[in-house]
Amino acid sequence: MIDNISETFGMLFFAVFILVMFVLGVMLTGRMLLNIYRKLIGNRIRKMDLCRSCGHSISSSAIICPNCGENYGKINGYADSIIFCFLLGFGLIGLAFNSLSEFLEMFEGFSFLR
Repeated sequence: MIDNISETFGMLFFAVFILVMFVLGVMLTGRMLLNIYRKLIGNRIRKMDLCRSCGHSISSSAIICPNCGENYGKINGYADSIIFCFLLGFGLIGLAFNSLSEFLEMFEGFSFLR
């Protein structure tokens, strides 16, 4: 009985893990397409923004405000990289398909009512 419960939770965990890989892969692929679209039409964003702390005009790509030192947390641009999103997105989708095929092979031999 305990073995059946642990196998069921193991299969459920594996199924959720595969679903998370699919969702992350699709999200990264969508981000890649968004980045390609932005590169093709150009970013239609303002070049200057106001600092949320001191109110001075700063560049929209600034990491810190040169006047007051407020941090904007834009240190890395991995999510804006087309190549990174492509490799990780399609890599996760491929890994999810591979894991799904292994899951289905394991699921064929699994019986809920033993």
